[in-house]
Amino acid sequence: MKKHVFHPAVLFCALAVVLSLTTAPFAKVEWEILKDITLTDDPRDIAIASDGSTAYILCSKSVQIYSTREKKVTGSILLTDDFSQIAIAPNGEELFLTKTAGKQLSVIKVSQVYDIPIGTSPVIGKAGAPVTIYAFLDYQ
Repeated sequence: MKKHVFHPAVLFCALAVVLSLTTAPFAKVEWEILKDITLTDDPRDIAIASDGSTAYILCSKSVQIYSTREKKVTGSILLTDDFSQIAIAPNGEELFLTKTAGKQLSVIKVSQVYDIPIGTSPVIGKAGAPVTIYAFLDYQ
């Protein structure tokens, strides 16, 4: 029967490889609370728009709309059902709400509405009539 003799350097290298693969590096984590926001309803879940500008906070009776630019709740959508989770479509135009108790999915269409001051510009038509403006960003 042959005896296997290991060189101490080979054994040390093998041990170093095994230890480097099994131990994770330790990093210090620093954090701080930037702001506390008081909501008007009990929060359950949150979905962030892909551009990071808006957070939709699912609460027990509403969806609170939080502007990350303005750092405040800018609106809310009242709910008639008791939903448990929220997600947002990649295009940012639909919210998906799930209700596990009733095996239900609800889809809410959302769109941004901006108030554009007209100042002293002449106005044709009714003063309170809504106007839709489309931005063709890919037009050359």
